[in-house]
Amino acid sequence: MGELLSRFQYSLTYLFLVLVCVITTASQEAPAQLGPGSRVVLELTFPLQRMVTLPVERVSGVWSRYVNLVGVAEENRRLRSAVAKLEEEQLQLGEAVVSALRFIELEDLRNRLDLRMVPANVAAQDLSAWFQSIIVDQGANAGIRPGMPVMAEGGGVVGVVAGVAPHASKVLLIIDSQSHVDAYVQRSRARGAVVGGSAQSCEFDFALRDSDVQVGDLLLTSGLGAVYPKGLVIGRIAEVERKPFGLFQRARVEPKVNFRQLEEVFLILDQRELPPPDAFQRDDDGLWLQAEEP
Repeated sequence: MGELLSRFQYSLTYLFLVLVCVITTASQEAPAQLGPGSRVVLELTFPLQRMVTLPVERVSGVWSRYVNLVGVAEENRRLRSAVAKLEEEQLQLGEAVVSALRFIELEDLRNRLDLRMVPANVAAQDLSAWFQSIIVDQGANAGIRPGMPVMAEGGGVVGVVAGVAPHASKVLLIIDSQSHVDAYVQRSRARGAVVGGSAQSCEFDFALRDSDVQVGDLLLTSGLGAVYPKGLVIGRIAEVERKPFGLFQRARVEPKVNFRQLEEVFLILDQRELPPPDAFQRDDDGLWLQAEEP
């Protein structure tokens, strides 16, 4: 018996204290009627009541905080979802504004140059060391034919359509070594030809050595060469190489178009006579190929 009482002494003690607190609380009268004996009992049992109620209060407080934290976490998830949705809507709105501004600029350029154009998206790029070309998502079904010039927003020259399929076209960029664009300096009217150079630049070649060509000069298409209309922007002179001998000078050109960030182009529906195929074509490239009629 003693062993049993020793095993459960803490539980029995706690139960006794609870019973004392319950009996004391039930027997208490209104505060105004407490006598000396009741006050003594209350003073003695108050610590016992605190011992009983304190663990319950602690557990209740922890549970309340847990419930509150669950509610806060759920609210945070809801707010994060709302913020992500707003950011996505803002991104889409920004893209729509950019696209609208591009088409406004296209309409202004179309009215100024009196050109018929078809907008297209760049679907693929081939900016390797051997070929400088892009694939756009407009082709023969949209009236695109080889030899049609291509430009970007702002009137910057991109290149010329070199091959077409029913729903896509290959565009030879002006930075390709096969490209040849007759051009002139806007300031001095010096004439020459812009030919493909390095990965992101061209060269202004065949300009007479005594022609007035300076760094910063703007180069425009001359309208000669049977491909590009007159007045399209090619780029600016970045460096001039004028040797003390020879007939011509050479200059490096920084194109107006950033070909690595090109997303949209405009194909000019103004097909002109193509240069001879052997002047540009490579056997393994298949340029200047007309799509078969459907």
